[in-house]
Amino acid sequence: MKKDISRRDFLKYAGAGVLGLVANSALGKGARGVHRVLGEPSDVVQCYSADAVDNQGNINQAVAQAMMDASITTLTGIGGVGAAWKSLFPGISPSSVIGIKVCCATRYCPSWPETVETIANGLVRMDLGGSNFRRNNIITWERTDVELTRAGYSIYDGSDPDTMRCFGTDHSGVGYDYNAPLDMNGYTVHPSKILSQMCDYIISLAVLKDHSTAKVTLTMKNHYGSVYNIGVTQTHLNQCNPYIPALNQQIRDVLTPNDKQRIFIIDGLLGIYNGGPGGSPNFLPEMYIMSRDTVACDFQGQVVINEERVRQGYQPLDARHITTAAQPPYELGTTDINLIQIGPTGMQEPGRRSPVNAGLSVAPDPFRRSTVVAFSLRFSERVTLQLVDRSGRVAADLFDGTLGRGRHEVKVNTGTRIQAGTYLLRLSGSNGDRTRKVTVLN
Repeated sequence: MKKDISRRDFLKYAGAGVLGLVANSALGKGARGVHRVLGEPSDVVQCYSADAVDNQGNINQAVAQAMMDASITTLTGIGGVGAAWKSLFPGISPSSVIGIKVCCATRYCPSWPETVETIANGLVRMDLGGSNFRRNNIITWERTDVELTRAGYSIYDGSDPDTMRCFGTDHSGVGYDYNAPLDMNGYTVHPSKILSQMCDYIISLAVLKDHSTAKVTLTMKNHYGSVYNIGVTQTHLNQCNPYIPALNQQIRDVLTPNDKQRIFIIDGLLGIYNGGPGGSPNFLPEMYIMSRDTVACDFQGQVVINEERVRQGYQPLDARHITTAAQPPYELGTTDINLIQIGPTGMQEPGRRSPVNAGLSVAPDPFRRSTVVAFSLRFSERVTLQLVDRSGRVAADLFDGTLGRGRHEVKVNTGTRIQAGTYLLRLSGSNGDRTRKVTVLN
């Protein structure tokens, strides 16, 4: 895959380690499942480097490692890489096992082995009573050995105790756990024994791509590969909604130990904005997206996909399961995010600061002629608010002015000049933007 898309001027990889941390992390504030204060935004770290992938589509392992290290230290607010990873796993011991659930349903754009290696390299730097965490206590897994092999992984043969283990649920001696049924919105599914029995903690490592049915396939959809699903056709109806939230809620609350998922990561070194999940990469985000909140992580992943779709003239996607997952009875996280954009050194990216400290809210929506748009700014600056149609054309300029730091409510009026339909509401500052879908009525 050639890197022939236009590039933005970002901070280059400097190889100097983590030079600074950005923002005040909400880590460890105590809310169930997502470890945040209810009603407050969840931190999402987005790390970019123009040097992550070369012109032939090859991943630069050193840059990817720097990106992962910077992301985890920024998210946790802890400077040491090993200490940062260790903070995610309360009660971890030398015998604990950490599973990395990868997405390899297609060989063309999977969770990349290079990315798994960057995670493993961080985990083995955890100090557990004077010795480092053992690489053999890490399991990279998917549904089948074949899927892993096709994606470039090597199946573990059990001969080297210092090697990270890698195998599918169909591997000899593994299989599904029929003693731990999960209720997937009325359909009984059975988890992989890797998930229910073999791992104490789970990292969900998804891929940045769209999906023909679910609209996007990110950290929550990744768990369709974690269970044997006897209702596979039915659970893909209605854009997999609410089946995806139901499955993730069951994994959080039913499996022992409860809430074993500790972090959610989207591998966005390469991505698919249209043609997923089985297509080949067709854009180069060259980024990692990371959060302790699966909903917030997926929400930002959808934003990145939609930004590229709008640039390419496609209609933005609205994966309904993301919104559903934030609501009762699931309450898996929030779409209200604090986006922290950094480079491989951990420094905030010049030219990439999002002005928005929290997600846009619009009430009423759908609306006729007028509505109120609410948002928070993390710094004072001039912002514009626009309606963008399906072709990416600006249909209406709604607001242009300078606002101070903090929360704002802007009443906008489209009058009668806007045709009924679905639009993208775009709030832009000097160095970034935030979008959400809205519906205009006649």
